[in-house]
Amino acid sequence: MPASKAATALSTVLSSTTAANLKAGSTTTDHGVIELSSKTKPIDAAKALWKHNILGAPVWDDDEKKYIGFFDQRDTVSSVVAASKEAESADDFTTKMVKALSELKIGDEKEKLVDVSSDDMTISYLAARNPFVSVSESCTLADLCAALVEKHCHRVPIVDKESGKCINIISQSALVKYLAKNVPREDLAETLDEAGLSYKKDVVSIVDTAEASEAFTLLDDKRLSGIAVVDEDGMLVGNTSARDIKIAALDEGKIPMDTDILSYLAKVRQATPQRKEKYPSCHVHTDTTVAHVIGILAKTGYHRVFVVNAEQVPVGVISVADIVKFAISK
Repeated sequence: MPASKAATALSTVLSSTTAANLKAGSTTTDHGVIELSSKTKPIDAAKALWKHNILGAPVWDDDEKKYIGFFDQRDTVSSVVAASKEAESADDFTTKMVKALSELKIGDEKEKLVDVSSDDMTISYLAARNPFVSVSESCTLADLCAALVEKHCHRVPIVDKESGKCINIISQSALVKYLAKNVPREDLAETLDEAGLSYKKDVVSIVDTAEASEAFTLLDDKRLSGIAVVDEDGMLVGNTSARDIKIAALDEGKIPMDTDILSYLAKVRQATPQRKEKYPSCHVHTDTTVAHVIGILAKTGYHRVFVVNAEQVPVGVISVADIVKFAISK
């Protein structure tokens, strides 16, 4: 099978560009890289992410003088759900949220957390499951993408050789935006099938009559950044993502999470205005082009786009991780 023209075009741009040429990704702000201390309490770390409207931040251990991982917004999902279910007021929500975050037990860390009190709990326990895999500014974007794929990371930090500190963070979404801007659309005119861009996979979804708490719990259980919302006929009617968790937290439990997911999202998004937040259509059809998919991901900032058939039923999904992997496949 001949090499995909689209994959070749993407690979060429990635191979000829270094990390130094790419602007900050989704975990940086106008003030630079947002960094958290390993001694930070989980509730304070969560508030820092919400305040700066970022999905994650590197965690620095000042005693060891090194980064130990990332604190990710998805680490807060189960705690937001628990607090919203139990809280009777805004103040009570914060109390419940602190308690839920302090009691988080993650995978292999369960044994270690048994003897850790709520007052002593810090994000160092949570950051370890989100690895800190860094590269230098001279690294090509192709090699950076290879690191993302090999280590199953969502973002790669750029570390200064002299100070050892993080000076930039490049996310998968930032890479997709760069490709959308720098690869001619005519070079990406192949359809998904023509290009060999894999999209036929099981789509994690939830029915639109399910409670919001069920949807967010599914997000947490699957460790996904977004899931599809479908009607009783299986037709795609919406989606929910990790960013909705932030909005849910800022709502402080005012809107009950036993509300159906679509009604909940409509209410909570309206009640908690967010600058530059948009909730556009999140699907394409099977005959769409690679250029169209990359364009949608770049413009919306979504981490995934669902592929639907003629009946609007999801038959696959393409994530920013899939684009990165495809771009270095040829």
